[in-house]
Amino acid sequence: MLRYPIALLACLPLVGSPALALSPVTLDVSVAAGIYRVRFDALLDAPVEGVARVLTDYVAYVSLDPRIRSSEVIGTAPDGAPLVKTRIRACAGFFCRDVRRVEHVTLGDGVLVARALPERSDLRSSVARTEWRAEGDRTRVRYEAEFTPDFWVPTVISRNYAGRMLRESVLELFENVEEQARER
Repeated sequence: MLRYPIALLACLPLVGSPALALSPVTLDVSVAAGIYRVRFDALLDAPVEGVARVLTDYVAYVSLDPRIRSSEVIGTAPDGAPLVKTRIRACAGFFCRDVRRVEHVTLGDGVLVARALPERSDLRSSVARTEWRAEGDRTRVRYEAEFTPDFWVPTVISRNYAGRMLRESVLELFENVEEQARER
């Protein structure tokens, strides 16, 4: 499950973006007992090499979503995996918060997994997994994320706004991945 180490996705507001050729197959969002879950499957109208470059350019995450205020590689874990720190401005309705996240990012062949380090993040837990593979000249992307904030989220926000906002946020993020992957 990735978050896009982005993973990120904690109660984010939505900003519309121009329609691209992204073709969502699945977009499921749920919020229950303080745990947020997202499942996304889509075909991006972009080459797999470009999608891989965008998803693994951790410092450029700020260009994928205006809510990501900063993103930097702050070191490496003992296993050699990068540690990526992001700061996200998460707003939903009247509720806004800066969310800090440090993630241990592992990269395999077409798979990126980001796990938040709770002791260095504003998340009790967070795992995001993104997979990508070529389908002709397009790219199939599967993204799953599950996270639990380590701060209070008003019930009215989690019940009435979070699902819709996460849905729109994921769409915007991957529309931007698609657009940038076409340019790379």
